Amino acid sequence: MKNLKSLMFGLVALVMVFGLVFTVSAFKTKVPVVYAYTSNSSLEADIKDISNWEVADPQSPACSDGSLVCRYEFEGDMGDFQDFLELPSTTASTINNNAIALKN
Repeated sequence: MKNLKSLMFGLVALVMVFGLVFTVSAFKTKVPVVYAYTSNSSLEADIKDISNWEVADPQSPACSDGSLVCRYEFEGDMGDFQDFLELPSTTASTINNNAIALKN
């Protein structure tokens, strides 16, 4: 009988721990990342090409004023950002209009 009670207690504790881990991970928010556009091309195909983007270095010089995306803030890692760029609804105009910094 003691073994059954201790087994039940252990199982209940284990279920509670898994529930807590699941709950915490389910509400984990993504941290915004700033991505830098490394090309000077204004072609949509180039803006949507992940190879023209990198995580922005906070120590890099500021962007100059202009109309081409320089930095873009996105909640997700590089893979998530690539998925975003590949969406049909993501356009060069959308990216340029929502950029946090522009360049010439």
